[in-house]
Amino acid sequence: MSMHAYLHDFAVTVTTYARNLLPVLGVCLALELLLPLGKAGFASRFRATRFWVAYIFITAAFFAAFNSLWSKIGIRPLFTLDLSVLSHAEHSAVRWPAYIAIAIISTILGDFFYYWFHRLQHTSSFLWRFHEVHHAIRDMNAINSAHHWTEEIFRIPFIVVPMTLLINWNTGYVPAIIAAIMGAQGIYEHSATRINLGWFRYIIPDNRFHRMHHSIHKSDWNRNFGSGSAIWDIIFRTARFPRRNEWPEVGVPGVAEPRTMADYLFMPFRRRNHAITARSTENVTTQ
Repeated sequence: MSMHAYLHDFAVTVTTYARNLLPVLGVCLALELLLPLGKAGFASRFRATRFWVAYIFITAAFFAAFNSLWSKIGIRPLFTLDLSVLSHAEHSAVRWPAYIAIAIISTILGDFFYYWFHRLQHTSSFLWRFHEVHHAIRDMNAINSAHHWTEEIFRIPFIVVPMTLLINWNTGYVPAIIAAIMGAQGIYEHSATRINLGWFRYIIPDNRFHRMHHSIHKSDWNRNFGSGSAIWDIIFRTARFPRRNEWPEVGVPGVAEPRTMADYLFMPFRRRNHAITARSTENVTTQ
């Protein structure tokens, strides 16, 4: 791969990421301002904006190289899951429910890999050092929800490669509005707004469901690992559905939220007091 081709792929990846992310952040911010839940400050949002810029550029740099390498390897998946037949119905009254069903089914099946990767992040002391940057956030909202910049890199061997080797997803045509709504899930579930999914959170997690995962209270630890679906949490008995009006404080006891770019970039690599390390690990290791 030439440097020119790499830079082109890098620019396309950055542009695509930003084009998909910015509208979602904007809509969630509007919901947080119009229908707020809890306290979400603008200082944390401003800090997180810089973190997102670093996250996008670093992620794009790695994926531009990985995508080129993976396409050259040319390994075909073992199975093909063809859901496109559902979207070929003649009548729109059938097609639109089919579009929604395709999006939900694809999300649930794909989230199986994420669920187990996320559990591993909470049981591996090595992976936790990086994932902790995200969990250390105390003023959590849609914008102030960025993972550490290594997040997408770790997803390559644990999610991207296994999914690519196992299944080829053929969803057929899915309207952009439905794809956008499903794609916004990872941001919305961190939002501080009264807008929630009610009973539908038993299928697709909402912000109140995921808030429990970030709870600072020990009784809530190691719960609600799913992002695109709550089904796997229910099946594997890690679901913790919020009670009415439950909105716990979040964070990791003894660990400060990253506030500077240096904190965000280098927090996992810094040496720390042994007492703090032990306390942090206690919060996430499944007993």
